[in-house]
Amino acid sequence: MQLLSARLKYIPITIELAQTIMKNPLAFYYKYQLPWNRSWPHNGLKAMLPFYVESLEENSNYLGFGPWIIMDVNQERVIGDIGFKGVPDQEGNVELGYHVIEAERNQGYATEAVEKMCSWAFDDGKVKSVEAQCDKSNIPSQKVLINNGFAQTLSTRDMFTFKKVKQKKDKKNRESRKEI
Repeated sequence: MQLLSARLKYIPITIELAQTIMKNPLAFYYKYQLPWNRSWPHNGLKAMLPFYVESLEENSNYLGFGPWIIMDVNQERVIGDIGFKGVPDQEGNVELGYHVIEAERNQGYATEAVEKMCSWAFDDGKVKSVEAQCDKSNIPSQKVLINNGFAQTLSTRDMFTFKKVKQKKDKKNRESRKEI
């Protein structure tokens, strides 16, 4: 399973891929014949991979609702990672997180990736909303979320929470699309 958007390719991290990244990140680059980047995987991803593998071993349906690697389809290089922090909860909410390598920032990659992952999530009948948190000082990340239709729903001392709700397609909209 992989996804494509205009400039990016997304690969969900499987158990095998997670173990490769944890044990020897350079082996991941070799396997995919990508140029090595010391900035990826970042420490946050490395720290959560063991917990993700455990969840995936217990429930294979977790695949897709964990981390995905973001690669540039033209240059064949790692851009960063994006993913969900688990399967939808009882209300149909999932939490999204993402990281773009510093050298790849300010090129619209995060905006494109968030749009694609929200679209993928909303195609799952169980997902009703996507939430994301970001540091109050992280203005670029806030812009990414706002540009993708997220609205701020909560503010704590140093974090904002944003939420995007799945849009219901009314019958009139569906019929007009059929005519086109």
